[in-house]
Amino acid sequence: MTAHGCVVVFDLGGVLIDWNPRYLYRKLFQHEAEMEDFLANICTAQWNLQQDAGRSFTEACAALKLEHPDKADMIDAWFERFDEMMAGPIAGTVDILAELREKESPVYALSNWSAETFPLAQRRFEFLQWFRAIFLSAEVRVVKPDLRIFKYFCEKFDLRPEQIIYIDDLQHNVEAARTIGMHAIRFRDPASLRQELVQLRLLASRAHIEHVAAWVLDLDRASSFYERWFHAASTPEYSSKMREFRSRFLSLDGGSRLELMVSPQEAPRQAHIAISVGSRPAVDRLVKEMEQAGVQIVSGPRVTGDGYYEAVIADSEGNLVEITA
Repeated sequence: MTAHGCVVVFDLGGVLIDWNPRYLYRKLFQHEAEMEDFLANICTAQWNLQQDAGRSFTEACAALKLEHPDKADMIDAWFERFDEMMAGPIAGTVDILAELREKESPVYALSNWSAETFPLAQRRFEFLQWFRAIFLSAEVRVVKPDLRIFKYFCEKFDLRPEQIIYIDDLQHNVEAARTIGMHAIRFRDPASLRQELVQLRLLASRAHIEHVAAWVLDLDRASSFYERWFHAASTPEYSSKMREFRSRFLSLDGGSRLELMVSPQEAPRQAHIAISVGSRPAVDRLVKEMEQAGVQIVSGPRVTGDGYYEAVIADSEGNLVEITA
């Protein structure tokens, strides 16, 4: 599948909004075990799902309080203090949503959510206004992973399942979406989601060549060559305090850079290519994935003497690649 003709449909809780009842109930219970027992046996996920399917919280809480009168205040807190269950946006996913919006990709939301509590989220999170439409389970009184909710969604917005890239944090919802023909992605973290959307050509890769490097014999002469003939702008010379090593960066139009390096231990030659992946966490994550895949890690992530955060790996031909923040 490629980006042409596709729409992206997001789940909300657990994908764009960090929702968890424990954020509230840790304030109300002194002991973690008591809280977990309450959530496992009283205000359960299945109980809450019935409100997502359209049952009112008045009815839901009243029924539970008849069974557990000693927990009445805790039960009422679910609705009365629902906002405290939302820790905030999942920033990396909101960034992805913003990029899709900037590219004018059609974006929708499809979520299990109560009609009574959703206005709290709407008032709090501006990004909920970015969708072409939001489809809630409470509207049709059917919850995921029931296949009907996916069919109702397609019918309402005149979409074909094969057009849709659907993102959800729960595997059974992902499997249901796939059953009716959607390209469904299990959300684990924003970085993994970004990678999948890049592969689908919905987002551009953030990786870019940061610079290429070469060993030279005469740093001043080599710098002057590029300054004269290519109008390169040269940085001040860097000299290592740890070893015999000097270098200079030369910037060309378009943002590309050449690093010229000199050391008595090195012969003139092309040395390495540096690829930026955008951040230190991105460097760490990529290097870890490469190591697990058997890529040769020449040196792990570190801060270099000239201030770079980088790791060095060998590509399939043995060429050195610096992965930088």
